[in-house]
Amino acid sequence: MILYTSDEKMADTSKMADGCLIAALVTAVFGMIYESFSFGVFSYAMIYAFGFFAVGGGLFWRLVGIRRKFVPAMAACFWNAGLATLTIGSILKGVLDIYGSSNSLLILFPVLGIADILSFFIVVLIKKYKKHGSEEKVHS
Repeated sequence: MILYTSDEKMADTSKMADGCLIAALVTAVFGMIYESFSFGVFSYAMIYAFGFFAVGGGLFWRLVGIRRKFVPAMAACFWNAGLATLTIGSILKGVLDIYGSSNSLLILFPVLGIADILSFFIVVLIKKYKKHGSEEKVHS
């Protein structure tokens, strides 16, 4: 139960951006090491797996940070979970491509990742609606 708006947990966008850029770097290094042992076989899914955290995390949180320093923590968790799901799915697809195999369950990763990202927007809208609704009640 939240008694005051100051009790809501908020996430710092600059820390989120730094964390996402570190995750992108770790993902890129992993992809380079994995493909160096793949005997010349490569996968675009593995090469570009770092892009989800680099663009969707680092760049996104920097742009959000220009407008708002803090966002609801639950929304930030959904966004980062979506990016992690998309990244893991891309890495797994890359591993299976390099191995020369495929799996029909790989479609779940983009679906669940996009569902998490959409949940971010839903939580932000709900928090914004509740905030505006409580301000109207106070002034009435």
